Amino acid sequence: MTFTLINARPSPFGRKVAIALIEKGIEYKVQYDVPWGDQTCTPEYSPLEQLPILVEEDGNCIYDSVYILEWLERRFPKPALLPTDTDALLEAKLRQLLGERLMEVFQSIIMENHRPEPSAPWIDRQERKVKGVLTELERMVKDRVIVDDRPIDHGDIAIATTLLLCEFLVPAGYCPDIDILRWRGHYPNVARYVDALAARPSFVATVPQEMDVNLSATMT
Repeated sequence: MTFTLINARPSPFGRKVAIALIEKGIEYKVQYDVPWGDQTCTPEYSPLEQLPILVEEDGNCIYDSVYILEWLERRFPKPALLPTDTDALLEAKLRQLLGERLMEVFQSIIMENHRPEPSAPWIDRQERKVKGVLTELERMVKDRVIVDDRPIDHGDIAIATTLLLCEFLVPAGYCPDIDILRWRGHYPNVARYVDALAARPSFVATVPQEMDVNLSATMT
């Protein structure tokens, strides 16, 4: 079976799914789409009209990156990308939650910075959330070791795709060079952890790509 992953080139959400597919050894091909464009195909595959979307050969569609990861774990349990031990599972799920929410906060900061008159108090509050999450992750990943021949988990994928995207956004021109995106120098445990994940073949094969988008135009 070969899946089709409908994705946007820079999307961290689609990257999470692609990483999981590679880690599990599942064959897939990529179909790129611009979900806000006039020619988007998303309404044909998802009621949410959002990416990513995973399509089976028979046309069955799975959507929303968090649900897709859960679906893959149930349908293709080996190799497991979640631990079976309860404490380890809950810890992995907590890291996943923090990675997912961190991405949402970064997105909101970036979009607010593209508004004609950004709200400084609102941005300050979101930046406090980022610092709080990174401080918590610095504690949580202190002793976590990423080994090449051992599976990673959903928490690893969520955190690394989020933080690696931060380092892609400014050079790609999607965001002004704001201080909150420069996380690496302040959280050495997180930096070591993310670097180890970034070196894995699944991450190397799914590096974000640029896509034409004018964020400022969408906020006016």
